[in-house]
Amino acid sequence: MKGYRMRRFVVSVLLLLCPLALPLSGVADTASEHVEWGAWSFDYEVRDNTGLALRNVTYGGEQVLAKASMPVLRVKYVKERIWWNPFTWFGSRADSGRCGPFQDRLRWQDLVPIVNCGDQKVCVESSTVKGMKWLELGIYARIGEYHIYQSWHLSEDGELRPVVQSRGLSCNTDHVHHPYWRFDFDINGNGMDQVFVRDDGGPDSGWGPGWKKYTNERNDVKHTATHRAWFIRDQLTGHGVWVLPGDGYAPLKDDGERDSFADLDVAIRRANADEDLSWVFGARGQLGYDEDNQGVQEQDVVFWYVAHLPHMAALGPTKWLTLGPTLKIHR
Repeated sequence: MKGYRMRRFVVSVLLLLCPLALPLSGVADTASEHVEWGAWSFDYEVRDNTGLALRNVTYGGEQVLAKASMPVLRVKYVKERIWWNPFTWFGSRADSGRCGPFQDRLRWQDLVPIVNCGDQKVCVESSTVKGMKWLELGIYARIGEYHIYQSWHLSEDGELRPVVQSRGLSCNTDHVHHPYWRFDFDINGNGMDQVFVRDDGGPDSGWGPGWKKYTNERNDVKHTATHRAWFIRDQLTGHGVWVLPGDGYAPLKDDGERDSFADLDVAIRRANADEDLSWVFGARGQLGYDEDNQGVQEQDVVFWYVAHLPHMAALGPTKWLTLGPTLKIHR
């Protein structure tokens, strides 16, 4: 797995910077398109300030996701400009080292044509790595001093990997990018999804050792020592999807650690159409939508995954950093 991840990281950076010898399975300069590839079928789109999103995702003819998107990248600098403290206002952002926080949304107007993908804004590329066929969809955005490459990687055997790569410095200060992925699961299309969490060595709560079923909306955190993972399944068929924390794209070793600015790794919510929006909580706001503590048993559920990408200023503005979780289809 790590071999693939390193390879794809290199490929993605090369995609932006130099010509590729890999064949293209398709390119598009539109905000939406339908794709049929192997056992996968889906629509992609760039609209509503939610980055490159996938809709109506099926695998092997069975519904998996109604929508997968990335509504925001929240950015927190160690030093900020504080509105009520004029001593933080002086000097340029680069000189003072004070800026943010930010709530970056990837919009169509932020996208830069990818030179070696026919100057398209959405690049769709296929490749074979260690005998496994993969499809990559990516967009390259410029927001201020940031260069951001957001992509989806799909394997022929049922993996889906959302990935974010970032470089650039708005201020010469350490900071953390927090991408928020939103997965609106609709497994088998019947609205009877269940959400489980599994920890190695955990107690038996009636579903087997280490397994626990969520009954209501809640937030959760990673737990490396117990290899915590989440499983969303259809109650009728037992088919489901594993959500696994990322195990690192060098030089990062994992998906980072939560902090007081972004204090969760996972959130489970009941799906509501009026919550399928761009980020509405501001740069400093935590994820909401849980005020009613709605039940999530045998419901249409939304699963949020939050990663934490640390960017040390000493690395400079040209070093690409990459992370993202793994989703695995289970039949």
